[in-house]
Amino acid sequence: MKNARGVMLVMVIWALTVGMVIAAELARSMRIEGLTAATYQEEMQTYYLAVAGVHRALYAFVHAAQQGKTLLDQPGALDTSSEEEKGDIWARGDGRWLQEEYGAGGYWVRVSDEGGKIDLNQVDELTLRQTFTNLGLDAKLGEELTDAIQDWRDTDPLVRLHGAESDYYLSLPVPYSAKDGPFDTPDELLLVRGITHALFYGRDGPGLREVFTTYAGAAGGSVNLLTAGPLVLQAVLGIDAAAARDIVQQRAESGRADLASLFPGGAGGVANFGLPVVVTIESLGYLNNSRVTRRVAAVVQRMGSNQFRFLRWQDQSPSPPGD
Repeated sequence: MKNARGVMLVMVIWALTVGMVIAAELARSMRIEGLTAATYQEEMQTYYLAVAGVHRALYAFVHAAQQGKTLLDQPGALDTSSEEEKGDIWARGDGRWLQEEYGAGGYWVRVSDEGGKIDLNQVDELTLRQTFTNLGLDAKLGEELTDAIQDWRDTDPLVRLHGAESDYYLSLPVPYSAKDGPFDTPDELLLVRGITHALFYGRDGPGLREVFTTYAGAAGGSVNLLTAGPLVLQAVLGIDAAAARDIVQQRAESGRADLASLFPGGAGGVANFGLPVVVTIESLGYLNNSRVTRRVAAVVQRMGSNQFRFLRWQDQSPSPPGD
């Protein structure tokens, strides 16, 4: 009898232990599901805040064109000195970040003129090679990138001295053929031999995504120095990084001064004082009481003063270092 009672006691203890384990696991699962739901809600909120930032900048971009403004602070030109007209910073398209509070959070937005970058499909071999030299890349790497980019975009299967065609790309662990045609997006550079994610996004080098574009053709061709970022100024003008940053700073602070006088030797034929035609709008949505953020991006082409069209939309835009 005593043995039976002992067995029953052990069984009860085991049942209680199993029940406690199950209860603890259920509590943990419910907590995880609750946190997941809360995080999802915050992600949705930050996503739509980021989308709101895109539309806010897009409004400034189109509204400035409707008012007939230009990049010069003259009658009818952009005025970034007043709070009411601070959105005109976005209309300039010179890549400056601007923050606005909205609802329970806000957004950081910048607008970059695609005409202020080097067009991958139009740049010639000499300029391409000089670009990599001016950006401070190793001479051998610069030669390899120059030839590989040309092999990717040309229509023939001939391999340049330091280039690569389909034979190389088909030998990779994940094989694919060479494009043998024009680049569709700047991200396509990641498929070209020698261009790593670190080099493209600026984690180990100049950040080629800030230098090259595939949309400048729609904006008129040559690089516009009045909207170009510091890396592009460095690549085009052959100046060092510090001098390029100084030009960007002076350009942002210039009012009625002749902006072209900021550049060594003058801006010549590469200073376009009209508003940008094709821009990339990057928007980062955030909540005041959360670390969750969401970043989106859009490439927009202005068509006249009242119309525009989206050339590209990215729901998950990568964040370069330093942004």
